[in-house]
Amino acid sequence: MTEMTFFCPTELICGFGIIDRLKDITEPYGKKGLFVMDPFFQGSSIEARILELLEGKEVRTYARVTPNPRDTDIDAGAALCREGLDFIVALGGGSAIDTAKAINIVCSNGGSAWDYVKKEDRPAREITKALMPLIAIPTTAGTGTEATRYSVVTNAAQHGKGTIKTDLIFPTKALVDAQLMMTMPRRTTALTAIDAFAHAFEAYIGSKANVFSEMFSLQAMKLFARSARRVCENGNDREARCDMALCSTLGGLAISHSATTLPHGIGQALSGVTDAPHGGSIAACMAQVVRFTLPECTKKFAEVACLFQPALKECPVREQAEALPGILNQLFHDMTGEPVTMASYGLKEDQVEAVADMALTNYYGDVSRHPKTASREELIRIIHSCL
Repeated sequence: MTEMTFFCPTELICGFGIIDRLKDITEPYGKKGLFVMDPFFQGSSIEARILELLEGKEVRTYARVTPNPRDTDIDAGAALCREGLDFIVALGGGSAIDTAKAINIVCSNGGSAWDYVKKEDRPAREITKALMPLIAIPTTAGTGTEATRYSVVTNAAQHGKGTIKTDLIFPTKALVDAQLMMTMPRRTTALTAIDAFAHAFEAYIGSKANVFSEMFSLQAMKLFARSARRVCENGNDREARCDMALCSTLGGLAISHSATTLPHGIGQALSGVTDAPHGGSIAACMAQVVRFTLPECTKKFAEVACLFQPALKECPVREQAEALPGILNQLFHDMTGEPVTMASYGLKEDQVEAVADMALTNYYGDVSRHPKTASREELIRIIHSCL
């Protein structure tokens, strides 16, 4: 038996309409809390419902959340906690929950959020003090951050991007309620769904894949294949929304145990340079990365292709695998209704090398875990092919 470890300290509570449990869940954690939320929800019925469920507690609301969370916003949020709060509730997409996770670290351990980002040229600041209980309530189906050991941070001054990685950052509990996702706009639905698929796919093909991660990955990809197109075409499809909510959480569990690979390395770097939406940055490079990787991962690529087109099972395995880039590119285009290229997200010819260098500096782990390791020159060629 290959040695492996499964670890997820987060209590995951999944269901439709389960948000009402928040009152009982927060009861043991004290009377003072920080409520971090996506500014999209300010003044909404969802915000009002959360505050109603927290009635009787002293709650400070913080909504300085951006699609690629800034270190400066995280540090400002942490300053609100230092007078002595008991717990954090995070409502929103991956950015809101990642912001809350990073706030928890900075509030408890000091310094700045960027200090805790590990890079190839320097270690991350050590976390020595316990964190507050954190309850994550995702409202998008993409990052799976409610079930991960990661928080992605953008350095506002350096225009750089990196990831805090620690088992201490897992939320204490997560309420995964697809009812909160029913009103997501189509574009947000599509881009977050692509991110959820990327987590499952990359965890499945990466060098750290194991029995646990493959189990979560395969189930997540099956749900994506069944419902991603449906949920983009009809946001009121409750079954499809529930499928994608679970797909996202399963994808988060998968990357917590085998991590991401080259598409995330390139995609995160693209977001760092151009502020591209995360799901879009992944969509822009996924097909080209798969083409670059062939034939090193033929069997797994073939298995994934057949999830989308079962008729391919009658074809030779190599033919199945070679169909995958086209399948993904067409699907992503159909889901988003827009071009899935790096140029469409603002990348200029003279920025290509900066993206490659950021991938190698801040996301070398993703590059190195890919089934086929890319050199700097190969990264530049891949990125050029994505323009």
